[in-house]
Amino acid sequence: MLLRNKPPNQGLWNGVGGHIEIGETPYESCLREIKEETGFKLENINFGGILTWKGFEIEEGGLYIFTALAPDGDPLPSLEGNLAWLPKQSVLTSSEIVENIHYFGPAVFAGLPPCRHHFEYNHRTILVYHTLPLPEKINIFEPFEL
Repeated sequence: MLLRNKPPNQGLWNGVGGHIEIGETPYESCLREIKEETGFKLENINFGGILTWKGFEIEEGGLYIFTALAPDGDPLPSLEGNLAWLPKQSVLTSSEIVENIHYFGPAVFAGLPPCRHHFEYNHRTILVYHTLPLPEKINIFEPFEL
């Protein structure tokens, strides 16, 4: 997990991630971001669904959720914040973790079929959470299109 040192979610633990580059698939993007932010070169990741939001401290948007088995060793230092392995139970319950993980994390960690996890906020407060079917156009192995 990453203890973010800048917005959004500054001062909270969150998963590592970033932006999809032009021509890159969501799957490739995740592998690249993990390598860039942690130093780990993973071979396999699991698609857990998508997360979308409205009304948060940044503009409306979304992200792809992936999980992986933890590799051996410690992550490299990161300019994004402190990296550390945290117990799964802590990730699912601690107030120091980005709160939306408490909602979608149990389903994702249990390996349930991927779905859309949608949140509506008033600044950082979750007002509404919906679990919805994945949009048909979601394909983690095709380049992302705006």
